[in-house]
Amino acid sequence: MNAGTALAALIVSILLAASGLAAESTPTDRHTSQGPATSRPAATHFIEISISRTRLTLYEKHGAGKMLPIAEYRVGSAMRGLTTYPLGPGRVTAIQFDPWWHPTAYSRQVFRERGISLPRAVPPGHHLNYMGPFKISLSHRTWKGAIYRIHGNNDPRRVGRRVTGGCFAMDNRDGLELARRIRVGTEVNIVP
Repeated sequence: MNAGTALAALIVSILLAASGLAAESTPTDRHTSQGPATSRPAATHFIEISISRTRLTLYEKHGAGKMLPIAEYRVGSAMRGLTTYPLGPGRVTAIQFDPWWHPTAYSRQVFRERGISLPRAVPPGHHLNYMGPFKISLSHRTWKGAIYRIHGNNDPRRVGRRVTGGCFAMDNRDGLELARRIRVGTEVNIVP
């Protein structure tokens, strides 16, 4: 790029920014986001999750609606036969590293039936913490209001299989990479 072209590009960028045409929308509800995931505008990435393919694809947005796939990850997704699971558009509402897991009363009941007594809060790193080292909360909710998440796991065999109650379980290293690349407000579309 020659100096004249670079100067023209700079002037156009300044004019667009000043006019507000290049502004990214900021999420209206601010949730906890920890770590380096807060350093980029929310709209630079887009996530699509395929339940049947057990895949999460991360896209990078480039002007005029153009998106380029930049990463694909295997995920554990909703088990076959499950009648309620997240679908459609939504967004990331929170990103946390080393999260506590607060299992629902129903989750604690299911574990009790398996002979496992879960506390109301499971600390980070505990072998019963199904969140693993990160959790990405989504705006998608169950009919009871519970939040769906993309999270790590404590059993790598769950990744790439249809074994969850609706959340998306990732390989811990892959998920940490994803959680550091995106930010609160990132759009998420979930397809069957």
